[in-house]
Amino acid sequence: MRIIMEIREEAFRTPKTPQQIADEMRQAAAVFWVARGDVAPEAVNDLSAATLPKKEGTLMDFLLSMPNVGEDADFERPVDYGRPVVEFD
Repeated sequence: MRIIMEIREEAFRTPKTPQQIADEMRQAAAVFWVARGDVAPEAVNDLSAATLPKKEGTLMDFLLSMPNVGEDADFERPVDYGRPVVEFD
C-alpha cells in the first residue's frame, strides 16, 4: 500500500528529510493500529521497518537499454591531425 501526504516544511520545529518523516509516520501508524487492535503486536516490526531503496542499475545497463539507432559514423570524432607545423626564420 502506498500513501502520499503533503506536509508543509514550516510545520516542523526542526528541519526533517522526507525519509525521516516517512519513517516516523510508518512507526506512528503501526503503534496506532496496534492500539486499536487492527494489527497484531507481532506485525509491528514488519510495518515500521524502513523500505529499502530501489537499486538503480549501472550506467552500462542504462546504455544497453537504449534503442540501437543511428549510424556509427554519426557518433565518430572527426580525424584530428593536430596543429600545422609553423616554421620560423
